[in-house]
Amino acid sequence: MRYISHVMKTPEILSPAGNMEHLETAILYGADAVYLGVRGETNLRAGARNFSFEELARGIAYAHACGVSVYLTLNTYPHDAQLEGLPPIIRHARDTDVDAVIVSDIGVLSLVRELAPNMPIHLSTQANTVNSRAVQAWADLGVSRIILARELSCEEIRNMKSRAPLELEIFVHGSVCISISGRCLISSYLCSRDANQGRCTQPCRWDYALVERTRQGRYMPVEEEDGYTFLYNSKDLCLLPVMGKVMALGLSGLKIEGRNRTSLYIATTVQTYRKARDAYLKDPEGFFVRPEWMDELGKVSNREYFTGFFLGSPDEQGINYDFTGYVHTHHLAAKVLKTGEGKTVFEARNPIIEGMEAQWLSSTGPVRDFVFHDMIVEGSRKTRIRPNEVFEMKTGFVPLPGELIRKPLSEGDKVAVREACTS
Repeated sequence: MRYISHVMKTPEILSPAGNMEHLETAILYGADAVYLGVRGETNLRAGARNFSFEELARGIAYAHACGVSVYLTLNTYPHDAQLEGLPPIIRHARDTDVDAVIVSDIGVLSLVRELAPNMPIHLSTQANTVNSRAVQAWADLGVSRIILARELSCEEIRNMKSRAPLELEIFVHGSVCISISGRCLISSYLCSRDANQGRCTQPCRWDYALVERTRQGRYMPVEEEDGYTFLYNSKDLCLLPVMGKVMALGLSGLKIEGRNRTSLYIATTVQTYRKARDAYLKDPEGFFVRPEWMDELGKVSNREYFTGFFLGSPDEQGINYDFTGYVHTHHLAAKVLKTGEGKTVFEARNPIIEGMEAQWLSSTGPVRDFVFHDMIVEGSRKTRIRPNEVFEMKTGFVPLPGELIRKPLSEGDKVAVREACTS
């Protein structure tokens, strides 16, 4: 078995993996570990594609061959009927050498200890661990790592770390629930979809206005913004601006949220936090957050960033009152399939038109600008490429298979993309 307990000197960069492509992308761009779920109602991202048993075995084998750990999420709060589906999953995780399972419910924890006694258990942030007594209590129950609640300050985390008899991990990037680490009932009430079963519809992001019972149709804004309010709409967590303080805590894991997000999101966030972590380890005293790192994070979809509770209570600064959609400046244009003889073979992920400017997101070096030109599909030159179409092109660089090509969005090319899709 691969289960080895040790104290980590370097915090893992943990990436979400909603499917096999996400797993491969995370590893290519520098993740030390990935967390993922199997299909069904056993994890809090039921909307993600997730993994079949066969895909899980392949993913684990691939990750381990690359020296990357795999953590399986079993972090819902199952009712008795749902518990019946867990034993086969736990046994499969045990037999395929999963590095740890992530749980929230004490009953699931008990079941894992019974069926896979040597399996490391990580406690999900959904368990809302906010004090040292809770850390000790979970350790006594056999937990080897705790993913702390997001509602903790740097000083609170430091104090808990000084007393902790096990590994601690925190989220450093991604969506934040308006409720305490996702203990939310709004989705259940409004949409009959339970957030604690992985089916949240995110109604906290909707635009709201007050309506007085006897004055139907008259909308009264709570916070004026075109007659609506986004009172429940949290900004996205980003601890990169305080990465020096984060690294100084000596944690075991730095986690990125987003199993429902794209490969481009994974590549960008994983690579950026990996660069920051490695820069700190190389020179802690001289460490500073480089502007280009923050610029990179600004290119992926976000609701504006804040540092959560890390520097203290965010109050109203944590809410995006002007939210009308994600900030979105780039999207995935293509993925590299292979290279050779001075040509690169791509698979398009969005419409591409000759002359479009793009950026190669290298996994080993800086971002490089280029222009799509002379694109060949089955021996014929084409000026327009449709999504999922495979094409080749001469490039002045040699990318690695799996690397991504992104394209900045502008009003002009949005029109061009629409024309390409309908031509």
